[in-house]
Amino acid sequence: MHEVKLNNLVYRTEGKLARLTLNRPEALNAFSVELVAELDAVSQLIDDDREIRVVAITGAGRAFSAGIDLKALSRGEIDHAYLVQWERFLHRLEAVAGEARWKEATAAGERYVHFAQELDRPDEVRPIPQPAPKPPRATRPLKLSVTAIEDWLRDPYTIYAKHILKLGALDPVDMPLSAADRGSAIHSAIGEFTKDFSERLPDNPVHALREIGERHFAPLMERPEARALWWPRFQRIAKWFSEWESARRGNIDAIKAETEGKIAIPLDNERTFYLSARADRIDLRADGTFAVLDYKTGQPPTGKQVRMGLSPQLTLEAAILREGGFDGIDAGASVGELVYVRLSGNNPPGEERSLELKIKNETPQHPDDAANYARQQLEALIRKFENEDEPYRSLVLSMWTNRYGTYDDLARIKEWSAAGGLGLPEW
Repeated sequence: MHEVKLNNLVYRTEGKLARLTLNRPEALNAFSVELVAELDAVSQLIDDDREIRVVAITGAGRAFSAGIDLKALSRGEIDHAYLVQWERFLHRLEAVAGEARWKEATAAGERYVHFAQELDRPDEVRPIPQPAPKPPRATRPLKLSVTAIEDWLRDPYTIYAKHILKLGALDPVDMPLSAADRGSAIHSAIGEFTKDFSERLPDNPVHALREIGERHFAPLMERPEARALWWPRFQRIAKWFSEWESARRGNIDAIKAETEGKIAIPLDNERTFYLSARADRIDLRADGTFAVLDYKTGQPPTGKQVRMGLSPQLTLEAAILREGGFDGIDAGASVGELVYVRLSGNNPPGEERSLELKIKNETPQHPDDAANYARQQLEALIRKFENEDEPYRSLVLSMWTNRYGTYDDLARIKEWSAAGGLGLPEW
């Protein structure tokens, strides 16, 4: 007989029998990172020992095993190496058992899986209605940004959860870099460059923008995808943006970058709603009108989506401008252009897209008229939700039923959304 005692495992051989005892009774023998590593190491011993024909696995204490260690999972300790070691351990057991016995063992295990599923199976499935919370007026928000208005239009439940229940989303455990991280770095670099050189471009704008970009990308550069993909893309963006900026400066008299604005919308019952915005950029053009610009690292919305109110950011920023909500711009100023500047770093690295809006009969809509219309529709939306009988429903636009939102689990969308979508009115 041969015995090896590890921190979480006891390994004993008796002729052709190998016995593994999971030895974490205080944790119900849950599979921690260390226990799985020990199982992996011991399975190599079993694989090397040609005498062993049977492997018996037991658990010390009152339980065989509680399964994966949930505390280790919550701390982010369950990583790729853990899964590799676990798979390797199972494959070695399969080799010892042989194909026929392994299939017999897994089939027996399926029996218990079936029992577990039956315990959770309800006697009757009753679909729930779409949630429709109706909080009192005093709790309904009186201050939102233009970006939150988009959530309000598409998914009022997001406003209820985030701004009324005050539920903030938690980052996933060991969250990888995302497109939002890339977009934030690009936005910050472009915004800083535009603000620092709003009056006069540097002699070498490409070099200056890349230097600024290095600072904003620095926290991300430890990740290989940032070094290999994102930074080269930004360098292409810097070259394109510098050329575009140099050409554009000839037609504008002043620039406001990363500027904040706000307007007040009086309501009934002595209540006032405040709409705020942080505009990426506002240009005073040579003809005395203003251009409102928004930088996009993803796909900009179409004119139809803006017109329908699905992406009202630019038109609402224009409305704030026309009411004098941005410092240094008088009320009544005219907006001559709404522009999305797409910054992808691909081919082409950047693209200017002037927003062309058309009303139902295909008549072009001037940006001033679009701003006024968006302002009117927003006030109608605000007043609609001032009514305490108006619920904050989830996912009111059927075209977004395939998306996955932050509060979809809370709204239990998968339990009721099979009933179908709702209509889509045009702003």
